[in-house]
Amino acid sequence: MDDLIASMASLTGSSADPEVLGGDRGDVVVVRVGDVVAKAHPADTDVEALRQRVEIAAAHPELLLPPLKPVQFVDDRPVTLWPYGTPVNPEDADGAPWEESAQLLARLHALPVRGPVAGTPERIVRAIEALPPDLPHADVVLAAYEVLPPLTMSGRALIHGDWHLGQLVHRDAWRLIDVDDVGVGDPVWDLARPAALFAVGVLPDDLWARFLNTYRETGGVAVTTSEWDVLNIPAQAYVVQMAARALMTGLQAVEPLVEACRRIVATHGNGDRG
Repeated sequence: MDDLIASMASLTGSSADPEVLGGDRGDVVVVRVGDVVAKAHPADTDVEALRQRVEIAAAHPELLLPPLKPVQFVDDRPVTLWPYGTPVNPEDADGAPWEESAQLLARLHALPVRGPVAGTPERIVRAIEALPPDLPHADVVLAAYEVLPPLTMSGRALIHGDWHLGQLVHRDAWRLIDVDDVGVGDPVWDLARPAALFAVGVLPDDLWARFLNTYRETGGVAVTTSEWDVLNIPAQAYVVQMAARALMTGLQAVEPLVEACRRIVATHGNGDRG
Protein backbone atom coordinates (compact mmCIF):
# COMPACT_ATOMS: atom_id res chain seq x y z
CA MET A 1 0.00 0.00 0.00
CA ASP A 2 2.80 2.44 0.85
CA ASP A 3 4.32 1.95 -2.61
CA LEU A 4 0.96 2.59 -4.26
CA ILE A 5 0.42 5.78 -2.25
CA ALA A 6 3.92 7.02 -3.06
CA SER A 7 3.42 6.36 -6.77
CA MET A 8 0.06 8.10 -6.74
CA ALA A 9 1.60 11.09 -4.97
CA SER A 10 4.32 11.32 -7.61
CA LEU A 11 1.65 11.78 -10.30
CA THR A 12 0.35 14.95 -8.64
CA GLY A 13 3.53 16.99 -9.06
CA SER A 14 3.22 18.17 -5.45
CA SER A 15 5.89 17.81 -2.78
CA ALA A 16 3.33 17.83 0.05
CA ASP A 17 2.92 14.79 2.27
CA PRO A 18 0.18 12.45 1.00
CA GLU A 19 -2.95 12.01 3.13
CA VAL A 20 -5.25 9.04 2.59
CA LEU A 21 -8.89 10.14 2.47
CA GLY A 22 -11.95 8.09 3.31
CA GLY A 23 -10.31 5.38 5.39
CA ASP A 24 -10.24 1.76 4.23
CA ARG A 25 -12.33 1.53 1.05
CA GLY A 26 -11.21 -1.89 -0.08
CA ASP A 27 -9.97 -1.77 -3.66
CA VAL A 28 -10.26 2.04 -4.01
CA VAL A 29 -7.56 4.33 -2.64
CA VAL A 30 -7.96 8.13 -2.49
CA VAL A 31 -4.99 10.29 -1.59
CA ARG A 32 -4.77 14.05 -1.14
CA VAL A 33 -1.42 15.64 -1.93
CA GLY A 34 -1.54 19.38 -1.36
CA ASP A 35 -4.26 20.76 -3.63
CA VAL A 36 -4.59 17.58 -5.70
CA VAL A 37 -6.56 14.38 -5.08
CA ALA A 38 -5.46 11.14 -6.72
CA LYS A 39 -7.86 8.20 -6.90
CA ALA A 40 -6.67 4.66 -7.65
CA HIS A 41 -9.52 2.66 -9.14
CA PRO A 42 -9.85 -1.14 -8.92
CA ALA A 43 -7.53 -3.14 -11.16
CA ASP A 44 -10.55 -4.65 -12.97
CA THR A 45 -12.00 -1.25 -13.87
CA ASP A 46 -13.33 -0.88 -17.41
CA VAL A 47 -10.65 1.59 -18.48
CA GLU A 48 -12.38 2.70 -21.68
CA ALA A 49 -15.57 3.46 -19.75
CA LEU A 50 -13.54 5.35 -17.14
CA ARG A 51 -11.85 7.38 -19.87
CA GLN A 52 -15.26 8.33 -21.28
CA ARG A 53 -16.44 9.38 -17.82
CA VAL A 54 -13.36 11.51 -17.23
CA GLU A 55 -13.90 13.14 -20.63
CA ILE A 56 -17.51 13.95 -19.70
CA ALA A 57 -16.30 15.66 -16.52
CA ALA A 58 -13.72 17.62 -18.50
CA ALA A 59 -16.40 18.74 -20.96
CA HIS A 60 -18.76 20.03 -18.26
CA PRO A 61 -16.71 21.82 -15.58
CA GLU A 62 -19.76 23.90 -14.67
CA LEU A 63 -21.38 20.73 -13.27
CA LEU A 64 -18.63 18.20 -12.58
CA LEU A 65 -15.25 18.82 -10.98
CA PRO A 66 -12.91 18.71 -13.99
CA PRO A 67 -9.97 16.28 -14.06
CA LEU A 68 -6.42 17.60 -14.01
CA LYS A 69 -5.10 14.93 -16.41
CA PRO A 70 -6.34 12.03 -18.53
CA VAL A 71 -6.43 8.63 -16.87
CA GLN A 72 -2.99 7.63 -15.55
CA PHE A 73 -1.69 4.24 -14.39
CA VAL A 74 0.25 2.90 -11.44
CA ASP A 75 1.16 -0.68 -12.31
CA ASP A 76 -2.20 -2.16 -13.32
CA ARG A 77 -4.30 0.40 -11.47
CA PRO A 78 -5.97 3.28 -13.36
CA VAL A 79 -5.56 6.55 -11.45
CA THR A 80 -7.50 9.78 -11.91
CA LEU A 81 -6.34 13.21 -10.73
CA TRP A 82 -8.62 15.99 -9.48
CA PRO A 83 -8.37 19.38 -7.80
CA TYR A 84 -9.16 19.27 -4.10
CA GLY A 85 -12.52 20.69 -3.06
CA THR A 86 -14.16 21.22 0.33
CA PRO A 87 -16.71 18.48 1.06
CA VAL A 88 -20.16 18.93 2.56
CA ASN A 89 -20.20 19.12 6.35
CA PRO A 90 -21.92 15.86 7.39
CA GLU A 91 -22.88 17.40 10.75
CA ASP A 92 -24.97 20.18 9.17
CA ALA A 93 -27.78 18.58 7.17
CA ASP A 94 -29.91 21.73 7.26
CA GLY A 95 -27.07 23.84 5.90
CA ALA A 96 -26.13 21.33 3.21
CA PRO A 97 -26.41 22.44 -0.44
CA TRP A 98 -29.74 20.77 -1.16
CA GLU A 99 -30.85 23.38 -3.68
CA GLU A 100 -27.47 23.55 -5.39
CA SER A 101 -27.24 19.78 -5.70
CA ALA A 102 -30.75 19.59 -7.13
CA GLN A 103 -29.85 22.23 -9.71
CA LEU A 104 -26.66 20.40 -10.68
CA LEU A 105 -28.52 17.12 -11.13
CA ALA A 106 -31.33 18.69 -13.16
CA ARG A 107 -28.79 20.35 -15.46
CA LEU A 108 -26.79 17.13 -15.76
CA HIS A 109 -29.94 15.24 -16.73
CA ALA A 110 -30.60 17.77 -19.49
CA LEU A 111 -27.25 17.18 -21.25
CA PRO A 112 -27.00 15.16 -24.46
CA VAL A 113 -26.98 11.44 -23.72
CA ARG A 114 -23.46 10.00 -24.03
CA GLY A 115 -21.04 7.65 -22.33
CA PRO A 116 -21.22 4.11 -20.94
CA VAL A 117 -24.20 2.66 -19.10
CA ALA A 118 -24.55 4.14 -15.61
CA GLY A 119 -23.64 1.79 -12.79
CA THR A 120 -26.42 2.18 -10.22
CA PRO A 121 -28.24 -1.20 -10.24
CA GLU A 122 -24.96 -3.10 -10.31
CA ARG A 123 -23.81 -1.28 -7.16
CA ILE A 124 -26.94 -2.40 -5.35
CA VAL A 125 -26.52 -6.00 -6.50
CA ARG A 126 -22.89 -5.99 -5.34
CA ALA A 127 -23.90 -4.76 -1.88
CA ILE A 128 -26.39 -7.61 -1.55
CA GLU A 129 -23.95 -10.22 -2.82
CA ALA A 130 -21.37 -9.04 -0.26
CA LEU A 131 -23.79 -9.35 2.68
CA PRO A 132 -22.96 -12.39 4.86
CA PRO A 133 -26.29 -14.23 5.29
CA ASP A 134 -25.50 -15.18 8.90
CA LEU A 135 -25.35 -11.58 10.16
CA PRO A 136 -28.21 -10.53 12.47
CA HIS A 137 -31.12 -9.18 10.38
CA ALA A 138 -29.45 -10.20 7.11
CA ASP A 139 -32.40 -12.49 6.40
CA VAL A 140 -34.76 -9.50 6.48
CA VAL A 141 -32.58 -7.47 4.13
CA LEU A 142 -32.14 -10.35 1.70
CA ALA A 143 -35.88 -11.04 1.75
CA ALA A 144 -36.57 -7.39 0.91
CA TYR A 145 -34.20 -7.58 -2.04
CA GLU A 146 -35.80 -10.78 -3.30
CA VAL A 147 -39.29 -9.30 -3.47
CA LEU A 148 -38.23 -6.21 -5.44
CA PRO A 149 -38.93 -6.18 -9.16
CA PRO A 150 -35.85 -6.49 -11.41
CA LEU A 151 -33.69 -3.38 -11.17
CA THR A 152 -33.39 -1.97 -14.68
CA MET A 153 -31.62 1.06 -16.13
CA SER A 154 -33.34 2.65 -19.12
CA GLY A 155 -31.05 4.92 -21.09
CA ARG A 156 -32.80 8.25 -21.36
CA ALA A 157 -30.43 10.76 -19.73
CA LEU A 158 -26.88 11.41 -18.59
CA ILE A 159 -26.85 10.69 -14.85
CA HIS A 160 -24.40 10.64 -11.97
CA GLY A 161 -25.24 7.07 -11.01
CA ASP A 162 -24.23 7.20 -7.33
CA TRP A 163 -25.44 10.54 -6.02
CA HIS A 164 -25.53 11.57 -2.38
CA LEU A 165 -24.28 14.64 -0.52
CA GLY A 166 -20.83 13.10 -0.21
CA GLN A 167 -20.54 13.45 -3.99
CA LEU A 168 -20.28 17.24 -3.79
CA VAL A 169 -17.34 19.50 -3.13
CA HIS A 170 -16.98 23.27 -3.14
CA ARG A 171 -14.26 24.84 -5.23
CA ASP A 172 -15.40 28.32 -6.22
CA ALA A 173 -18.86 26.72 -6.50
CA TRP A 174 -20.45 23.37 -5.72
CA ARG A 175 -19.52 20.62 -8.16
CA LEU A 176 -20.34 16.93 -8.52
CA ILE A 177 -17.48 14.49 -7.98
CA ASP A 178 -16.81 10.76 -8.35
CA VAL A 179 -17.47 9.84 -11.97
CA ASP A 180 -17.18 6.08 -11.47
CA ASP A 181 -20.85 5.47 -12.30
CA VAL A 182 -21.60 8.45 -14.57
CA GLY A 183 -23.30 7.41 -17.77
CA VAL A 184 -26.52 6.76 -19.61
CA GLY A 185 -29.44 5.77 -17.43
CA ASP A 186 -32.73 6.67 -15.80
CA PRO A 187 -32.41 9.99 -13.93
CA VAL A 188 -34.78 8.79 -11.22
CA TRP A 189 -31.87 6.82 -9.73
CA ASP A 190 -30.06 10.07 -8.88
CA LEU A 191 -33.00 11.09 -6.69
CA ALA A 192 -33.60 7.67 -5.19
CA ARG A 193 -31.11 7.73 -2.31
CA PRO A 194 -32.44 10.94 -0.70
CA ALA A 195 -35.94 9.61 -1.39
CA ALA A 196 -35.01 6.45 0.51
CA LEU A 197 -33.67 8.46 3.44
CA PHE A 198 -36.89 10.48 3.48
CA ALA A 199 -39.00 7.31 3.33
CA VAL A 200 -37.29 5.77 6.37
CA GLY A 201 -37.53 8.99 8.38
CA VAL A 202 -33.84 9.92 8.32
CA LEU A 203 -34.16 12.92 5.98
CA PRO A 204 -36.61 15.51 7.38
CA ASP A 205 -39.63 16.52 5.31
CA ASP A 206 -38.45 20.09 4.78
CA LEU A 207 -35.05 19.08 3.44
CA TRP A 208 -36.58 16.55 1.05
CA ALA A 209 -39.04 19.25 -0.12
CA ARG A 210 -36.21 21.74 -0.67
CA PHE A 211 -34.31 19.23 -2.78
CA LEU A 212 -37.23 17.90 -4.82
CA ASN A 213 -38.91 21.28 -5.43
CA THR A 214 -35.67 22.84 -6.63
CA TYR A 215 -35.04 19.90 -8.93
CA ARG A 216 -38.48 20.38 -10.48
CA GLU A 217 -38.11 24.16 -10.72
CA THR A 218 -34.81 23.71 -12.56
CA GLY A 219 -36.54 21.57 -15.16
CA GLY A 220 -35.50 18.15 -13.90
CA VAL A 221 -36.84 15.38 -16.12
CA ALA A 222 -36.87 12.51 -13.61
CA VAL A 223 -40.19 13.40 -11.94
CA THR A 224 -42.83 14.84 -14.23
CA THR A 225 -45.84 13.31 -12.43
CA SER A 226 -46.29 12.19 -8.82
CA GLU A 227 -42.75 11.56 -7.59
CA TRP A 228 -43.57 8.24 -5.94
CA ASP A 229 -44.92 6.82 -9.19
CA VAL A 230 -41.31 6.66 -10.37
CA LEU A 231 -39.29 6.80 -7.15
CA ASN A 232 -40.92 4.02 -5.15
CA ILE A 233 -38.97 0.99 -6.41
CA PRO A 234 -35.58 2.76 -6.81
CA ALA A 235 -35.96 4.20 -3.30
CA GLN A 236 -36.76 0.76 -1.90
CA ALA A 237 -33.71 -0.64 -3.69
CA TYR A 238 -31.52 1.97 -2.00
CA VAL A 239 -33.07 1.18 1.37
CA VAL A 240 -32.02 -2.44 0.87
CA GLN A 241 -28.50 -1.42 -0.21
CA MET A 242 -28.05 0.94 2.73
CA ALA A 243 -29.36 -1.69 5.12
CA ALA A 244 -26.88 -4.24 3.77
CA ARG A 245 -23.99 -1.83 4.18
CA ALA A 246 -25.16 -0.77 7.63
CA LEU A 247 -25.18 -4.38 8.80
CA MET A 248 -21.64 -4.90 7.52
CA THR A 249 -20.08 -1.63 8.65
CA GLY A 250 -22.21 -0.24 11.45
CA LEU A 251 -21.73 3.23 9.95
CA GLN A 252 -25.46 3.92 9.65
CA ALA A 253 -28.39 3.50 12.02
CA VAL A 254 -29.34 -0.10 11.38
CA GLU A 255 -32.76 -0.49 12.95
CA PRO A 256 -34.70 2.09 10.85
CA LEU A 257 -33.31 0.50 7.69
CA VAL A 258 -34.10 -3.04 8.82
CA GLU A 259 -37.62 -1.98 9.78
CA ALA A 260 -38.02 -0.39 6.35
CA CYS A 261 -36.92 -3.70 4.79
CA ARG A 262 -39.64 -5.45 6.79
CA ARG A 263 -42.17 -3.01 5.34
CA ILE A 264 -40.87 -3.68 1.82
CA VAL A 265 -41.43 -7.42 2.32
CA ALA A 266 -44.92 -6.79 3.67
CA THR A 267 -45.76 -4.43 0.81
CA HIS A 268 -44.68 -6.79 -1.95
CA GLY A 269 -45.97 -9.91 -0.23
CA ASN A 270 -44.38 -13.22 -1.06
CA GLY A 271 -44.02 -12.68 -4.77
CA ASP A 272 -40.87 -13.89 -6.44
CA ARG A 273 -38.31 -11.48 -7.83
CA GLY A 274 -38.61 -11.28 -11.61
